Amino acid sequence: MPYDPSPYLAPEHCGLILFECQEGVIGAETRLQGLRADVLQRRMVENLALLLEAARETGVFVAYCNMAFRPDGLAAPNTPRSDSQPKLPPSAPAKPSPVVPPLVPLAHELVIERIHGMSSFFGTPLEPALRDRGVTTIIPTGVSVNIGITATTVEALNRGFRIAIARDCVAGDPSSYVEDVFRNTLNNLAYLTEGEAIAKIWRERRAS
Repeated sequence: MPYDPSPYLAPEHCGLILFECQEGVIGAETRLQGLRADVLQRRMVENLALLLEAARETGVFVAYCNMAFRPDGLAAPNTPRSDSQPKLPPSAPAKPSPVVPPLVPLAHELVIERIHGMSSFFGTPLEPALRDRGVTTIIPTGVSVNIGITATTVEALNRGFRIAIARDCVAGDPSSYVEDVFRNTLNNLAYLTEGEAIAKIWRERRAS
């Protein structure tokens, strides 16, 4: 039986996190074409845009966690993919790839640019920002279920937060694997639902 997240979705206690929703990650020119295929199949950007609209309308705290690895590889995670990339000479930090329209952050929203780590929390100011705003439930969105969304979920649990995941506002590679992770991993860690359902609860709670 699915668990009901509604008791934990008061807008003033929720935080919406957009993870790596960037042109260089999910845009047309990305090297991660399998990931982009699932983004398109799930209509992730369109669904997330509607959830983001509801978050802004109801006062939900919004934060972006963007990848900003340096071209010279300084402090990059020591993964096989990172190790295989050519390292350029020492340079100034690269400008992060922009967030895809229509998910561009507003001026007052928190934008984190991380050069290390595989989740929203490691080495970032996200946790104190959430605590400052009274957030107790986070909604991680974006990519990928393979790593970033799952890692963020585990780290959030370790820090005492609850997690609700809108299945149509995340993506991974391949799509069949994403469904396996929902069924066998995230189902045990987070409240799984859809973006429209979360938006409806926020608006109802805000109006009451």
